[in-house]
Amino acid sequence: MIPPLSTPALVVDLDLFDANVDAMNELLQGTGKTVRPHVKTHRTPELAKRQLGQFAVGVTCATVGEAEVMVAAGIHDVLIANEVVDEAKLARIARLAQFANVMIAADDPAPVEALSRAAKRAGVTVGVLLDVDVLLHRCGVVSVPEALALARVIEGAPGVRLDGIMGYEGRVRLHTERRDELIAGAYAFLHKVRDGLVAAGHQVDVVSTAGTSTIREAIADPFVTEVQAGVYALMESELLVMDLPFRCAAAVRGTVISRHPGHFVADVGRRVVGVEYGPPVAVGIEASAVALSDEHATVAIAGTPPALGSQVDFIPGQIRTTFNLHDHVWVSRGGEIVDRWPVSARGASQ
Repeated sequence: MIPPLSTPALVVDLDLFDANVDAMNELLQGTGKTVRPHVKTHRTPELAKRQLGQFAVGVTCATVGEAEVMVAAGIHDVLIANEVVDEAKLARIARLAQFANVMIAADDPAPVEALSRAAKRAGVTVGVLLDVDVLLHRCGVVSVPEALALARVIEGAPGVRLDGIMGYEGRVRLHTERRDELIAGAYAFLHKVRDGLVAAGHQVDVVSTAGTSTIREAIADPFVTEVQAGVYALMESELLVMDLPFRCAAAVRGTVISRHPGHFVADVGRRVVGVEYGPPVAVGIEASAVALSDEHATVAIAGTPPALGSQVDFIPGQIRTTFNLHDHVWVSRGGEIVDRWPVSARGASQ
């Protein structure tokens, strides 16, 4: 039996979520490319499973903990798109590879060698995507010679396998200055590394990249094989201005707890909604401003405020941190709550 919904509550509209998943598959139809949804977006296995199938062959995770939760839920193909250097975590990855196909990102020989030792002890093989710094200047090799040296280490180490390369260009917003030039430059360097590896005799089966803001560019690129986007299935209001066939499928539902001329207050604060990209958007309300404190959203309006005790949905500005603030997500069909699922990887950042 589904318990009664008490606000503030995170709610996903499954009709919209499934439509977004279908829209991604339509974008990929006939391209020969796949999507590996990034589950850091929601950390919810039940949602991740709904994204699999057709052109989605597995999931992308940000942490070892996320990968463990997804594999325990029955997902058997995971990429940890992050550098892992801690030997205890590398041992966990090796154990995980006993139950699933596991890949990780790497940009330095030392953790590859440590992973090799752990994989050898566990009797498994772990795939490696050579991480390339294409735009963010965060992680990743920065030159073809560095990539070649790392590839030689990977290919020479037992228990690990060079599966390809990856590079993340970050969120490149619609109005980012020199947007097209930045994305083209990022992919050009990814091509350069790929070509250098292939010329040296290395097999590069996977070229993995892109977030939701660069989906169209990744699909148009001739060398990209896999898209790592995650937000597309739930969306954020900031991305709605882009030419993408996705709609916002998640909201934090709140209750109006105070009302006055010119504004009302709902029980939706920073403890339940991510605000890194700005305040949430009140659905169906012509708000001139939304101000958040720990437990409250104060919504400025010109007209009559909604009734005391009525409910208002708020579309989060940052969907990923929003999910990590909730133990459960409520799911709806046709406007009716039909289930409640655990955000099982909430807090699984280790």
